[in-house]
Amino acid sequence: MMIEKKLKRFSEDIVIPDNLKPDQIEKKLQHAKTGRQSRYARRFTTRLALGAACLLLVAAVGNYLLASGILNITPDPNPQHDSIPRAGSGTPAASPTQPGEETSTPEGEVYETLRQKIALDLESSGSGLTYKYENEYDLEEAVPENSKAADTAGSADSALRSSSNEYSGTNLQVQNVDEGDVVKTDGTYIYTSAADTFGSTVCIYKAEGKNTKKLTELTVDSMNISEMYIKDHFLVLVGNDWEKQPAKEKLSGAYTEHDIRLENTLVLVYDIADIKKPKQIFRKTQSGTYSNSRINGNYLYTFSVMYAVSADKKDKMERYIPSVGGSLVPEDRLIIPSDVTSSAYMVFTSLDITSGDDFSDTLSILGGDGICYASEKNIYIASPTADYTKTTISRFHYQEGKITEDGEKTFRGKILNQFSMDEYEGKLRFVATTENSGRTKTSNGLYVLDENMELLGKVDRLAKSERIYSARFMGDKAYFVTYRETDPVFLVDLSDPSKPVVKDKLKIPGFSEYLQGYGEGLMLGIGSNINKNWDTQIKLTMLDISSDTNVREIHTKLLEMETYSLAGKNHKAILADPGKNLIGFAAESYDKKGKQKITYRLYSYDRKKGFQKLATLSPKDMEMSSARGLYIGEYFYLADGEGIGGIYVYDLNTFRQLAKVTK
Repeated sequence: MMIEKKLKRFSEDIVIPDNLKPDQIEKKLQHAKTGRQSRYARRFTTRLALGAACLLLVAAVGNYLLASGILNITPDPNPQHDSIPRAGSGTPAASPTQPGEETSTPEGEVYETLRQKIALDLESSGSGLTYKYENEYDLEEAVPENSKAADTAGSADSALRSSSNEYSGTNLQVQNVDEGDVVKTDGTYIYTSAADTFGSTVCIYKAEGKNTKKLTELTVDSMNISEMYIKDHFLVLVGNDWEKQPAKEKLSGAYTEHDIRLENTLVLVYDIADIKKPKQIFRKTQSGTYSNSRINGNYLYTFSVMYAVSADKKDKMERYIPSVGGSLVPEDRLIIPSDVTSSAYMVFTSLDITSGDDFSDTLSILGGDGICYASEKNIYIASPTADYTKTTISRFHYQEGKITEDGEKTFRGKILNQFSMDEYEGKLRFVATTENSGRTKTSNGLYVLDENMELLGKVDRLAKSERIYSARFMGDKAYFVTYRETDPVFLVDLSDPSKPVVKDKLKIPGFSEYLQGYGEGLMLGIGSNINKNWDTQIKLTMLDISSDTNVREIHTKLLEMETYSLAGKNHKAILADPGKNLIGFAAESYDKKGKQKITYRLYSYDRKKGFQKLATLSPKDMEMSSARGLYIGEYFYLADGEGIGGIYVYDLNTFRQLAKVTK
């Protein structure tokens, strides 16, 4: 009976669009042969041909079975079939911005191709799929660039000035490419964000040492703020809203209507010229869960991941086509790779923060969810394939708010995080771990892609049975750490990008999860050491990288047993400023009774004496993931909107507590 219903639905509903008829397909194929098209355009042309053939076959089979009487189906006297969009101009229709609103159905072959593809994917999966999490990669780290020999990255935003005060900013991977965080400062004010009962709250403090005070509390209803930015006199908030929309889920073999949360990413911009009265000037949503963002110049680039819920209703297109600013993404801004196996989209938008009243550009890629790295000119997305043995790196050029697809490369292996990728002089360098047989035998390598995303050079089959734990690119040198029982630090010379050369392999105990240049000829490593009893302790290491041919570990510092940090999980939680000679991070520790304690540790470094402890700050109820240490002028501030709910102020020279300003 189920087969009969499906055949009847296909035979009666399917209308072959003009653009999918054989003569039109032939024209498109001829155009693909003669015109210069992107990989995605060529893929889509092929998909059109295959789609047309499938549609014709299904319709022919259905009609034959009905005409021959093999299927004895009584026609519905009052049929109510959903209309199928025909190929058209591709102009997007308004998508509902509130639950219950109707969506008009634009005509377009790309929309129809996507609907049928996703419908088949969800049907074959055996459920209506409220959310289809196929990507094991952590998108919050995802995140992510090159640096010169002195490593302008890492602390790239940590030597800014406001008036006469020097202050530390967010720990960035690439200079001039800002990353969002839960705590920000402009050298005059400190901004913290935290989840609230009915939304989120942003608190703004005037940073004046012991006279620090809270000026403004801004509440945003029905929103989880993931990150924020300060750009000139604008406050930018990005995160997820709590809007609910009706959707359909397959339960016990039958479809039932009910409400589920279709998360949207929300972008809010406030004018804070009057710091006590922030004025909202922009509020827009884009489909999917917030993934990552960057600010370059005056433009905010936001990435979200949308999982298709269902595709059986042609008039409910927002369930399987992404929406941006209340409208479906136009057909010519949808990318459909031919080998995609995921029902998830990566949705890009750009926004001029200073003058935009709508998104400047949008681009959406089916199956494009993955790790994000952004150089000053290009955005790279590293997406795992269906079996997680390969990775596809896609490049998108961005400039002044415009986003264009610009090539891809698939390789066998996995990328750890955004620091595993780096663009230098137009070439992409990256390190990856390859699983050679099953999931027990591994090897590692460094690869260089040229301006056309073709392999230019490589050095691989390194550190067998180990995995990459951290990486840092500095000019024409690359450093990365693998780990099994010891911590090999590899130095690779990239002065000839077509012929990378391993210059040194230093084996030391433990492993570094984060690497950053720390002044002339030095590199800081923060990670862990594990003893024979499997006790873990935070390890600080300083490497001498002044030589072009070898790496030396010159000092280490082991914290007490059973201590952990987020060094490898969130680089923005680390303060590493060689100018001020400050190294700070939150640490989790356990006493002999198993009681947990969160503290903020501060160290300096001396080339002769090594790491010197400056202070252990122990505010009550501090959250490890959201605690941020920063300095402004002669004061050190420990801020945490989620945990302590305020700011602790210390003298930067003595670290004596001067004030506590609660939320």
